[in-house]
Amino acid sequence: MLLKIGELAQRTGITVRTLHHYDKLGLLTPSVRSEAGYRLYNRHDIARLHRVQALRRLDLSLQEIAELIQGDTADLRGVISQQILSLEEQIKQSQELRERLLELDEQLQQHDQPNMDYWLSTLEMMSLRSKYFSPEDIALWRQHKDVSSGKMDMAMQPIVAQIREFMDAKIPPSAPQVLVQVQKWLETVHQSVPNPRLLKKFADMHRDEPSIQAMSGVDNAMMDYINVAAIEIRYQIYRRYLSEEECQYFRPSFMRNMDNWTELFIDLKKFIDAGVEVTDPIALKRIQDWRAMFLDAWGNRVETVQKIRQIHEKEPRLTIGGGLSQEVLDYAGKGIRYIESQSSTASTSPKTAETIPKKSLKKKTLPQ
Repeated sequence: MLLKIGELAQRTGITVRTLHHYDKLGLLTPSVRSEAGYRLYNRHDIARLHRVQALRRLDLSLQEIAELIQGDTADLRGVISQQILSLEEQIKQSQELRERLLELDEQLQQHDQPNMDYWLSTLEMMSLRSKYFSPEDIALWRQHKDVSSGKMDMAMQPIVAQIREFMDAKIPPSAPQVLVQVQKWLETVHQSVPNPRLLKKFADMHRDEPSIQAMSGVDNAMMDYINVAAIEIRYQIYRRYLSEEECQYFRPSFMRNMDNWTELFIDLKKFIDAGVEVTDPIALKRIQDWRAMFLDAWGNRVETVQKIRQIHEKEPRLTIGGGLSQEVLDYAGKGIRYIESQSSTASTSPKTAETIPKKSLKKKTLPQ
């Protein structure tokens, strides 16, 4: 069987232009020339063309196809493996898109008159989310319905707008009207995202992504403003019970250790979720860090620290914001009491060295 280029194009559904392109690339060159000078395709050429078309279905480039046709089975196996990986990534992306659309559909059902800009910004945030959150994080994120349904964003909009007005008017973050709005901010975030690890990643995403800042109205300057106000809220609670002298170290210490506190809350929450006892060495090390920063905040005055513990029992608002929770606070308190009891035992019994139960975390897997 010998076919002219037009005949081959008609039989295969491939354009003459494409066949000329294949010829130019050396991918498919007619093997026979007639007495009249026509270039003809034989059975071997037609079979080669079918192979080219089959490989095109694997989304390979023409250059890759040319190399593969001249290669061997090992080359083909490598191509197939690569294509399987590519398809798996496409499936993953399709599943992620499906999840985003399901979330958006759920949000649309909960609002009678959705704002298009708002929903587009939500979709943008979902797209960026995979950059900062692992699949496990996203699964945990979806358990917090106020976030996944958009309720948190809707609740935050008037708060953000009011805080922006204060900033534009040059009102200091310690002003009473600012503290009222920041308290609302802290309560809304605390209720919606109680997990400190997710909260930290959420804050990092806002810090690093200008598009998220533009959509939410919360830029780095506002986050700094809110952080200062949040420390002021706690300071004023402590001042109800303590003198100014006792509180003098609080503000600078918390500003200095703000990120360290957040990381500490994250680690202790990991230990709690993994069932790690406070007497375990790895937990005790971090609780020692807690104790050191806590003492630093109160000028290393043990008598003041004793008062603070009583204040925390009376003022639950002190656990709101920054990833701190009553669960984490109770865990740390239990560990500190253990450390202090061991120190007390060692000081009263010279022959008894301070001991720590020998446990190992090698067999434990902590959540990331």
